[in-house]
Amino acid sequence: MELKGRLKLIADLTPKCNIVCDIGTDHAYIPIYLVMNKKCQRALACDVRKGPIGFAEKNIAEYGLSQYISTRIGYGLEPLEDNEVDVVVIAGMGGLLIKEILEKGFGKAKRANALIIQPMNAIELVRRWLCENGFDIFDERLAKEEEDRIYTAMAVKWTGEVKIKDEVYYYIGEKLFENKDPLLPELIKKKIGQMDKIILEMEKMNDKNSKKRLDTIRIRNEISRLFTEYQEKA
Repeated sequence: MELKGRLKLIADLTPKCNIVCDIGTDHAYIPIYLVMNKKCQRALACDVRKGPIGFAEKNIAEYGLSQYISTRIGYGLEPLEDNEVDVVVIAGMGGLLIKEILEKGFGKAKRANALIIQPMNAIELVRRWLCENGFDIFDERLAKEEEDRIYTAMAVKWTGEVKIKDEVYYYIGEKLFENKDPLLPELIKKKIGQMDKIILEMEKMNDKNSKKRLDTIRIRNEISRLFTEYQEKA
């Protein structure tokens, strides 16, 4: 099996382990790839719906991995036993949902050796929650797919140390700057463009002096400043 783009990014970030669990597994491509490439010995493929689990089981059987990959139906981390898995993948869903899954499964999330998290949107909510709840984002990388969209994935571990970062780093991950990710300049340009549109729309709606618009302007300008400093150091 070959993975590309977003899925390959998630697989690359996943450390070698005994058991990995993929939450919201869909077609189980990530567990299949990880087992086939010996990044884990066994895997759990979990989803809240029976439909995706059916597709997952079919794919797992086609690759002859039914003895190595099990499926479970349930919400978030609920199908897992305490201390059952080493690494948990939570990917391909909105940031608000990921935050909710982590809140409800906080105890199990804390015990994992690593969480591989890939929000499709609202990533600033996820980064803020992680930092404020004692999780360390120890790696973060970007991937680009054919439709020109850039995806962010992060590797996280609970340390118990609460960190309050400059707000701008909730929008653009600090590790991306540290790692000098080659896609970072493009990501920043896209983010600034999105914020410019939001600012303009709020101005058109006579929302010129609202707190949300002023906050967006402030964060947009801070991202621009960081980008300028980053380019100067490059």
